[in-house]
Amino acid sequence: MLLLVGLSTVATFGIVRYRQAARPTPVVIAPPPTEEAEANKRCELRRRELLKEVALPGVPALETARAELVARAKAEPVIFFEPPAAGALPQDLLALRAQLFRDGVPWQALNDIFSKLKRTPKRLRQVLLTDGYLYAEKPDLAALLSSGIALNQLFTEHDLDVTRGDTTRRALRKNGDYVWAEGPEAGQLARLWLFDRIAVRGESLSRAKHISFGDLRERLGATSIEIERLTPSGILARLVYAEHEVPAALRTKNGRLELECEAIAPESKAAVEIARQHNQRRDRVIAQLRVVVNEQVEEGLPFDEPKTEEGQQDGKLRQEWQTAYLQGQHKYTFNGDDYPVFGPRGVPRTPQVCVDFITDSLERLAGTHWQPREAGRARVVGRLDFDAMGIENRRSVENLIDFGTAHPEWFEILLIPETERVVLADRARFFRRLFELRSDFQPGDIVAILGPRDDEKLHYHSFFILASDPATAMPTLLAANAGKPRIRSWEGEMQNAPRRAIMARVRPRLEWLEAIAGLDGKSASEVAKL
Repeated sequence: MLLLVGLSTVATFGIVRYRQAARPTPVVIAPPPTEEAEANKRCELRRRELLKEVALPGVPALETARAELVARAKAEPVIFFEPPAAGALPQDLLALRAQLFRDGVPWQALNDIFSKLKRTPKRLRQVLLTDGYLYAEKPDLAALLSSGIALNQLFTEHDLDVTRGDTTRRALRKNGDYVWAEGPEAGQLARLWLFDRIAVRGESLSRAKHISFGDLRERLGATSIEIERLTPSGILARLVYAEHEVPAALRTKNGRLELECEAIAPESKAAVEIARQHNQRRDRVIAQLRVVVNEQVEEGLPFDEPKTEEGQQDGKLRQEWQTAYLQGQHKYTFNGDDYPVFGPRGVPRTPQVCVDFITDSLERLAGTHWQPREAGRARVVGRLDFDAMGIENRRSVENLIDFGTAHPEWFEILLIPETERVVLADRARFFRRLFELRSDFQPGDIVAILGPRDDEKLHYHSFFILASDPATAMPTLLAANAGKPRIRSWEGEMQNAPRRAIMARVRPRLEWLEAIAGLDGKSASEVAKL
């Protein structure tokens, strides 16, 4: 008998044919899901749960105008989950509020309100505050309220609570004004920001209508946080990491946003991590830049403009100050006026033009500084010294741009063609264009503006960008010396010369900033060789 192993026979029309016996289908055992895959799945389930919940109303009108609002008015980044309401008011106050909040020219309405109510602060704040908030949904009104209203116009009580974001601080009445009672700004004038909420200490307001972003963007290393949906138990969001969007769920804790989960696609994981690390590195060095900026704000360094001028003499005081400082003098004289060499607590009172503020800040970041009085008179040189870098004139904005252009290893330069420049006076177009170019204007960047002032002559001005809005990535807070070192909004920085426009942006490269800040351990000589 013929033995066929692994074959079977089939008879067809008397013909015997042979075929191979069917093999068993192999069983494919899928690998167990990874921890990351499980976390992503849980996050997607959580997002679907939030989609089923009834959405909170939020304030769509505010979010639509958000980028321009936060660029024109200093504000702690917050989200409103419902609009605050003014509550019941007498008919005359309701009419005044309607006048202020309707479309039109808000400063005319504000002047009218002050003329009627300036002697009755309690009635005035009933009109100007909304459930305790300094609140506006329109950019013109937001800019006006945040710059034109002081606490002593609204209150006479001794002790106030001012809530900004998720932090409440006390403000005390002193000599007719209000000053901060504690913290790093203790004793300084308490100024209002947009969306601040104010109450007389001991008096309660309704529950808060806002949530603070806090430092969530920085902790995540995200580029921005786009809010999609607000619900009672959580928030749907997309976390932007450079070019990548990551679906996420957020929660609130102690009045601020916290991450509940994010679902990073496996194919995006590496790119997201690169963007996260880059953003966190940049945030770390910008935090140090803010420290040296705040030092100069607190010191109140004078703008380099003589009290008495013969023609245009801006910039003449610094050399006089330096000579007096090094010669051991306590004052110096220019055009018959005396100036102190030191300010309070023996801090060197170094005069600055706008570009001095830029270079002085970078040098301070690098450990270069003039010593205070008790430490002995000397200029300590750290990891950066613009005096030794061969700049034709370090006190010229134009020359600083040229220097940056000549050193692409340290700086990235963006020049705006004259035909594409938009003056601040054309506000709607200016801020729309700034939003379109927001990725080109980030914290740490140096911005140069150019245009005519009241004398009809072209003038440069320069400043740092210090912060951006976490929801829109719109650049917000600026720092400059224009009279004295200050941190202001775009509106505040440019309002004295509304015919000026952005003509250049100088971006210090991250590796260079980290090196001069000492974050990578390089010495001064190594920094110079970068």
